[in-house]
Amino acid sequence: MKKFLCALIALLVFVPASFAGDSHKVGMVERLNVTPKEFSRMIASADHVIVLANNPVRPEFFFYRSMSQMIMALNAGEIDEILMPESVAEYFLNVNSDYTVNCVVMTPKDPYLLSFGFNQDHKALCESFDKTIAEMKRDGTLVTLQAKYILGVDTAVMEEKHITNPDLQQNAPVMFRNFPGAPEIKAAVTGDMPPIDYIAPDGSAEGFNAAILAEIAGRLGLNVKLQNIESNARAAMLSSGRSDVVFWFEHKRKGGKMHDVPEGVILSEPYYQFDTFYHLKPVK
Repeated sequence: MKKFLCALIALLVFVPASFAGDSHKVGMVERLNVTPKEFSRMIASADHVIVLANNPVRPEFFFYRSMSQMIMALNAGEIDEILMPESVAEYFLNVNSDYTVNCVVMTPKDPYLLSFGFNQDHKALCESFDKTIAEMKRDGTLVTLQAKYILGVDTAVMEEKHITNPDLQQNAPVMFRNFPGAPEIKAAVTGDMPPIDYIAPDGSAEGFNAAILAEIAGRLGLNVKLQNIESNARAAMLSSGRSDVVFWFEHKRKGGKMHDVPEGVILSEPYYQFDTFYHLKPVK
């Protein structure tokens, strides 16, 4: 899919993403601090571009607590399409032949970032994560994990990052080290967005986020207890103290303003960003 996309991008003219086509109901995983109507207005005015536009849409967004709930709504005809980050969409399409790409949207000026969220009282823990993420960037570990879990099928990226023959582990359980007597942190994950994160039926963690957390916890000597939650519970888990760290998906707007960071939540430095999204619809 990525090779196909890259080949066509070179041939197509980018279309301003005012989404001047038909109005469609588009599902996405719930955002915080913004309503679906507000988000729809933000997207309509954003400086995005559409590529591979089979049918450019003027989206009216609807939020769902989880990807599973969103897909159920699509199958029930409650919405016309669903929006997914590129790597998640490609993973989904590889295992589901009943869906297809309607259009691809690029947001180079408004990327979505992966970070860790903490209660503001856990500033020291956030700073230790920041320090470790910086170390992983310097020593190449971060790039290697990206290749294994997200970019492993993209040869152009592998060549750019000087990665050869990555061991793609999108479906492999992530192993967390055990440190007898060491502090334990409770980490909340939505668990249904492979290959970013996934909690298997047996309770084992898979995907990129878990791999990043396992590496950080191993370097800091921390034990980890995973908690499977829905997206809209992220802030409540932190504010109540039921979780120490939550995987966070934030949207950086022009000027650096974050609209998905509630009061009382602080974020680590981002360790990955998305700027390409797929609108998927059922095959008719």
